[in-house]
Amino acid sequence: MLLRETGFSFNGRHSRNDMGLLYAEKEGHTIIPKIKRNSYEIAGVSGTVLLDGEQWETIPFEGTLYPAIERGTQGEAQYLLRQVAAWLTAGRCRLIFDYEPDKYYLAELSAASKWSLKNWFGGELPIRFDAQPFAYNVNENSATVSTTGTTATVTLNVSTGQKAPLKLQVKNTGAAPITGVQIGSRVVLSGMSLANGQTLTIDMEPPIGAVIGSTNALPYATAFAPILLNSGSNAITVTLTYGSGTKGAQITASARGRW
Repeated sequence: MLLRETGFSFNGRHSRNDMGLLYAEKEGHTIIPKIKRNSYEIAGVSGTVLLDGEQWETIPFEGTLYPAIERGTQGEAQYLLRQVAAWLTAGRCRLIFDYEPDKYYLAELSAASKWSLKNWFGGELPIRFDAQPFAYNVNENSATVSTTGTTATVTLNVSTGQKAPLKLQVKNTGAAPITGVQIGSRVVLSGMSLANGQTLTIDMEPPIGAVIGSTNALPYATAFAPILLNSGSNAITVTLTYGSGTKGAQITASARGRW
């Protein structure tokens, strides 16, 4: 592994470039987290029955931080450590490793860290992150279409390893209010009044939801089931219902691939 691949960014700061620290993994890193399957034993039947759905556990990332430049005194080392503590204890943030700069994990520091001079003359600080089980693409895939009709199809090409939750935005660009939005049979919203310039956002990333601006739009839903997209081309058909006036809408579909 190259030196330029050994660091990481967390909470918007880089371990080596911003903090002056070298990072070494403890014992490699997990690629496939532990999965709890929905499997059941049935009396008299060999093996188990596997049902849909599974639960992915969090991923631990463990390693050690070393100062790239040895501090001259314990006081100087302590000053650095206070800065490191403030940086790493910010809660759940994006964690990006140098060897995979186009992906990030959502992670938080999960264990106590003890500064020591036992194994390295410049000092060392072991750390452990617990990350959510998926790595996400830094960049979203998105596509936008404009329509003056009641039906439009957005074709979205998604780069993902696992099925990716859909995010859909409908912006009213016409004079007629949009009173209903439907995505196949899985999402049906009706009885609302989306005025010119307003945007309805439907987000299938858990916890799933729908808002108009900052107002909850789920009371308008008569159907609201998760929509997950496969890698490659996805055709998303949206049906709109309008009040009286000139029709018009801009529809944006996006997805952040996960692995």
